[in-house]
Amino acid sequence: MILKTKKEFIFQGDCFMKALSSNERLLILINCFYNLANAMSAVFMNVYLYAYTGSLVVMSIYTIVRIGLYPFFFTIGGKWAQRHRFSQTLTAGLVFIMISLLFVLGASDQFERVPQLVYVVAALVGMGEGLYWLSINSLNQIVSTAKTRSLFISDIGIFNNLSAIIAPLISTLIIELAGTDTAGYVEIFKIVLVIYGLIALLSTRISARSVNRGFSVLKRMRLDDPQWRYCMTSTFLYGMRDSLILTLAGLLVYNATNGSGSAYGKLLAIFAVLTILAYAWVSRTMRRSNRMRYYQIGSLLIASSTIVLVLWPTLAGAIYYGVVNAIATPMYANPYTIIMMNAIQDYADQENIVGRVIAKEAYLSIGRCLGMVLIVLCSLLLPETLYLPTAVVMCSLFPVILTLYATVYHRERDRQKQLGLVK
Repeated sequence: MILKTKKEFIFQGDCFMKALSSNERLLILINCFYNLANAMSAVFMNVYLYAYTGSLVVMSIYTIVRIGLYPFFFTIGGKWAQRHRFSQTLTAGLVFIMISLLFVLGASDQFERVPQLVYVVAALVGMGEGLYWLSINSLNQIVSTAKTRSLFISDIGIFNNLSAIIAPLISTLIIELAGTDTAGYVEIFKIVLVIYGLIALLSTRISARSVNRGFSVLKRMRLDDPQWRYCMTSTFLYGMRDSLILTLAGLLVYNATNGSGSAYGKLLAIFAVLTILAYAWVSRTMRRSNRMRYYQIGSLLIASSTIVLVLWPTLAGAIYYGVVNAIATPMYANPYTIIMMNAIQDYADQENIVGRVIAKEAYLSIGRCLGMVLIVLCSLLLPETLYLPTAVVMCSLFPVILTLYATVYHRERDRQKQLGLVK
C-alpha cells in the first residue's frame, strides 16, 4: 500500500513536470530567485529605512511613491517589449532596483539627517519594479495555458515560499554574524545584487515575446464590458487590502519581536513553511466547482489576520497573523489570480493582451495607493492611538467585500449561461 502510494505520487509529480513547458519552468525559476532576493531585501529595506525614519506614516508615503510610479513604467515597458523582448525590460527593471540598493548602501546615515532621501529610494524602486512586474506578469500570462495555469500558479507559490524559507534563515545568519542588525542589512543587500544579476541572465533564455500589435492602455482602463468591469473592480479591491502587506504588516510583526532582526527572520521562515503546505494542499484539492468556496473562506481568514495583528500587536498577535495568513493566502490569492488570467486570455485572439495586463496592474496600483492614502489620512485626522487600528481594520475588510461581489457576479453569470445569454 505504501509502495503504491509512493509510485502514484512520483508518477503524478512526473506528469506535472511534463505538463509544464520549458518557458513555464524557467519563469518559475526566475520567480523563485526574485522572491529569494526580494524576501532578503525588500522587508529588511523597509525595516532598515524605518530604523532611520522611525515613522510608519513616512514609510506609507514611501510606498505610495513607489507604487504610484508602476503604471507609468508598465506602459513604457509594454511599448518597448512590443518591438523587442520582455527580457530587456525585465533586466532594465532589475538594474533600477540594484541602483536603489546601492543608493541605500551609499547614503546610510544620511537618511537620519535628510529623511526625504527615502523618497528617492522609493522612486528608484518604483521604476525598477514597474518594469520588472510588467515583464514577469506579461510572460506569466503569455506562456501559461488554461490547462496548466492552476498548477503553474500553485508551483510558483510553492517555490516562492521555499525561497521565503531560505531567505530569512540566510538573513538571520548574516545578521547574527555581522554583530548589529544594520551591518547585517548591508551584507544582505550585497548578496541580493548578485542574485539580481543571475535573474537577468536567466531572462535572456525565455523565448516568448509580445505580439507585435499596437495597444492602448487608456482604452483598456475603460470598463466597457461586464466581464472587464468585474475584473478591474476586483483588482482594485484586491489592491486596497494589499496595501497593508506592502509595508505595515511586516513592520508590525517586526515591532512585535521587539525590533529583533534575528527573531523576525525566524518567524518569517516558519510562516513560509506553513504557506508551502497550504499551497500544496490547495493545488491538490481546489477545483473549479469549489473555487468560490475557497475564495470566500480565504477572504475571511485573510481579513482576520491583519485585524488581530493591529489590535493585539504582541508576539501572540504576530504568530496568529503569520499562521492564518499562511493558510489563507493560497485560498484567497489562487482563485483571484486564475479568474483574472483566464478572463484576460479571453481577449487574446482579438488584441495584444499586454494592454489589458498593464491596465490590470494599474488598477491594482491605484487600489494599493488609495489604501496607503487612507492610512496617512487616518494619521492626520485621528489620535495617534486610534489611527493605525482604524485604517488597518478598514483595509482588512476589502477581501470580504471582494468575495461578496465575486459571489454575486458569478451567480448571475452562471444564470445567464444556463439561459444561453453568454458563453
